Amino acid sequence: KAKTLLHSLRWYHLGFAFVWAIAFAGLSFGEDVSAGQRLFSLSDQGCAIAAVCTAALYERHRMPFPHNSALIVGALLAAGSLAYFLTFRGMLDVAMGAVGAGVLVGAALGSSYVLWQQFFASEGASRTAIYIPLSALLSVVLSAVVSVLPDGARIVCTVVVLPLAAAVSLRRCLREIVVADPPPRMTGSSAAATLKALWKPAFCTCAIGFVWKLVSHLFAIPGGASFAPILGGMALAVAVVVLIELFSETGFAVLRLYQILFPLITGVFLLPTLLGPQFAPVLASVLFFGFEIVNLLLIVTCAVYSSERNLPSTQVYALCVGPTLAAMLVGDVVGTRLNPFAAYDFAIVVNILFLCIYGLSLALFFVAFSCKGRRGKAGLEGAEHDIAVVGLSGERESAGNAPSKGVGSASASGLAGEASLPAAPEASASEKGANDGAVDMLEAIDLAALLERRMDSLALDEPFSKREREVVGLVLRGNNVPAIARKLYISENTARDHMKSIYRKAGIHSRQELIDLFD
Repeated sequence: KAKTLLHSLRWYHLGFAFVWAIAFAGLSFGEDVSAGQRLFSLSDQGCAIAAVCTAALYERHRMPFPHNSALIVGALLAAGSLAYFLTFRGMLDVAMGAVGAGVLVGAALGSSYVLWQQFFASEGASRTAIYIPLSALLSVVLSAVVSVLPDGARIVCTVVVLPLAAAVSLRRCLREIVVADPPPRMTGSSAAATLKALWKPAFCTCAIGFVWKLVSHLFAIPGGASFAPILGGMALAVAVVVLIELFSETGFAVLRLYQILFPLITGVFLLPTLLGPQFAPVLASVLFFGFEIVNLLLIVTCAVYSSERNLPSTQVYALCVGPTLAAMLVGDVVGTRLNPFAAYDFAIVVNILFLCIYGLSLALFFVAFSCKGRRGKAGLEGAEHDIAVVGLSGERESAGNAPSKGVGSASASGLAGEASLPAAPEASASEKGANDGAVDMLEAIDLAALLERRMDSLALDEPFSKREREVVGLVLRGNNVPAIARKLYISENTARDHMKSIYRKAGIHSRQELIDLFD
């Protein structure tokens, strides 16, 4: 399965790495952060949040985003990077230039986040679960290369090369998206169900992101640590996520991972308090390591969740990852305000660090002991609403012979390993019989159950096979033959053979007749 996926991988599928490299290395501050650079950072983060919220509102009325949006993102990245270098080399007024550069870069970053999320959600769970970590891995390599370039070459790379590569790769990926007809919509009940399902991993990510940003300012370390330790922390985090996606059979819940990271992070908190501030880079890099792990898993989870339940990817992203961006901004603001006091008295720093430990402990308490509600005894008894991300090893069957996992592989941890659409009806039906209160949580799975019952009610002389049922489900979601082949890891000829078999068994002759049959 991994070989099949890598064989179909194209360079532009990992184009998110170019955006990360610009933000992470191209526009890095160095060791001494001026007031203008902090102003740029706050403007950048605030505009990124605004761009995500604006895109979520836009998606409610128009779908999908046009392909040319990628060119706009590239132009904004180039203009913002140019304004950044002109400002901090004395060619523009510091205050106005920093704010202007922050607005341009923030708008570009927020827009690229949601556009890439739309592509990831359209690719299915297995591809999403490996595209995002590989993009992060490539960004580490690119950041290391950019950091060692001479100053002039670094500017050219940040202002011209990386924005151009980001725009071209994003545009090619957007052109591959097959839009469902009708397009997915976010209702009030589905928004509430999304929040109920994903609040735990989102809350854990917010907690670590806030503390990381706060600690980075307490010790006046830009971005959370000096560049080398933070780059190492990111590389290690990416390696952990890739291993989880490739070798975890049942998925790995973000909450479970947070419980493992908690003693590691709190233990490292003791280093600067007991041994002195010279160990601050270690603390900040470990915090960044923990944040990157849960953040990457949360991004993957949101993409898979929206894909499985046929929900708008941008709105799911805004509901779950948007709070993380806000928490990091708040951490920046609070850390900036506390920095003068911390520089005056190290005892204040120690007190704040212990408050951070207490805050992380409260986060662990709330997500571990929150009320689970009444669940019913069938299928979902005792399941939590934390999301487990299932990697490729959860789909090891041969693409040609065994049933595929379908378009998603993330589910409530009580359903880990049972998230495929063909298996969904049994879980949904038993849940409905046991507890009607959980039906809203599984709205999309209920629709799959209706589809299965409709197929059974046709009473065909020769019933659809499991693979043909998957093909029917993808057709009804608006996928064409190339998209079906890509998502099921089969050739287009095989996908066409399945379509012909479906037409023959159902006594129809066209795609529209198939859609009408299930309308």
